[in-house]
Amino acid sequence: MKPDVILCHYGEIGLKGKNRGYFEKKLQENLRSTLQRFSPETFSSIGRMFGRLIIRLNENGQNELASVKSALKNVCGMVYCAPAISAKQDKETIIKLSVELMSVGGYDSFRVTTRRTDKIFPVSKLKMNEDVGAAILEATGKKVNLKQPDKTCYIDIVDGKAFLYTERIQGQGGLPVGVSGKVMSMLSGGIDSPVASYYIMKRGAAVSFIHFHSVPFTNEASIEKVREMIEKLQVFQQRISLHLVELAPIQKEVMVLTSEKYRIILYRRFMVRIAEKLAKKQRAVALLTGDSLGQVASQTLENMSVIEEAISMPLLRPLIGFDKLEIINKARAIDTYDISILPDQDCCALFVPKHPATKARLKDILSEEKKLKVDEMVQQAVANIKIEQFD
Repeated sequence: MKPDVILCHYGEIGLKGKNRGYFEKKLQENLRSTLQRFSPETFSSIGRMFGRLIIRLNENGQNELASVKSALKNVCGMVYCAPAISAKQDKETIIKLSVELMSVGGYDSFRVTTRRTDKIFPVSKLKMNEDVGAAILEATGKKVNLKQPDKTCYIDIVDGKAFLYTERIQGQGGLPVGVSGKVMSMLSGGIDSPVASYYIMKRGAAVSFIHFHSVPFTNEASIEKVREMIEKLQVFQQRISLHLVELAPIQKEVMVLTSEKYRIILYRRFMVRIAEKLAKKQRAVALLTGDSLGQVASQTLENMSVIEEAISMPLLRPLIGFDKLEIINKARAIDTYDISILPDQDCCALFVPKHPATKARLKDILSEEKKLKVDEMVQQAVANIKIEQFD
């Protein structure tokens, strides 16, 4: 038997009260766009049911189920999905199909788990568990194990239909991308910033990216890396824009006119100013970095405070409490780690001081910035931004 539908279950969305329909609709849209991009022509419709969404597979989708599952597992807002067989709400039909479903595959023990949201159905979920389990036991001879079964027969009785399945594919959880506004992420090409971007996507924000480079003083390796990272992140958010900013002219001025130990902080203040200008043009409501407390010199509490003072827009740091191993593990999970560790010439590593300040004072930084034409330098950088679309 081939599954003819996929049930998509969500978590947090069910707590949204009167706004729940909006979140469901956005998840529905994201499921559709994900399938259209990564597993096209495999479904006929995506509808809403009580507490879940239902994808109706066409013949192509039933034959290419692995492709469909691979695409769906990356959709934010969905806790899990389940390829299922749909049936009418008839006890004998459900028992017959359950036995057929559990008569294939190697396993030693099983259990039956029924969920009955449709109270019109006359049989309780406990009675269904007992009767279906007894039929499977008689037909297969397998042992019943209610705590740690090798295989579970799931039965969902909802909205006038019954759905049977044995597999749950874990999703990303969180909220659907697009329900929490727009964020501008500062993507460096390192390990941290793509992970931070993933986490904010998972919280429902749509992310645009800005990358600072020092071409022609460096090669274009960091630009190529961020392009590859974005292609990886597109499994979570399909439409993405990348804004490339040449930081080298600013770095030259900072190197020549200011104190060496403050260079990194001054670079970062220019970067957040430029990102804020662009974010406002893009109608983004916050900036995002991959900062992790104490990881490098610019990420002490004192230096982060001084850097953030340069802007009025919120600066989000999803990884602030993560250690490096946690970040690396997640980078591997979202498939950006191998790209991140490729060698490149990072813009902030250019003209880097031997002994950077770790506890900068704002008055000292403001004194250094008086030596620079800050507004003019920012405007020039914004005017020369190049935009690439990933769709």
